[in-house]
Amino acid sequence: MSGMIEAGSAHIAVLAAMHKTVFPHEAWDEVGFTTLLRQPGVHGLIHEGGGFLLLRSVLDEAEILTIGVLEKRRGIGTSLLHEGLRRLRLAGVRTLYLEVATDNAPALALYEKQGFVVTGRRKAYYDDGGDALTMRLELAAPLQAGQSGTGE
Repeated sequence: MSGMIEAGSAHIAVLAAMHKTVFPHEAWDEVGFTTLLRQPGVHGLIHEGGGFLLLRSVLDEAEILTIGVLEKRRGIGTSLLHEGLRRLRLAGVRTLYLEVATDNAPALALYEKQGFVVTGRRKAYYDDGGDALTMRLELAAPLQAGQSGTGE
């Protein structure tokens, strides 16, 4: 897990600043991150290379609330997603959901490479009127402590 930090209340300002950089038109503020991180089942990761991931899990299902990277094509998104998937499997999560903008080609490529499948479309989902695709990933059997979950 080198380069990863468990996001907590001490990281609210950092998360909000990174989110604003990645999503300037739909940025979440410090109040939003504070509220989210106080909710049961919400966990966040910060990649020291410049990225973040927030997940919410309930029983054996989870969703990606947000994921973003400051610099594309450095493997940060893949690294965050792999660590998130590893943690979800350890927690017994079987299915992961997300929404992604239809015009976000890098994110779509990342999710498809990991095995996510499109399950639907949400018209005018985003504040700018853009559509979102809903996607799902069926996770493999839960990991035992000590397994990496990256296939390595």
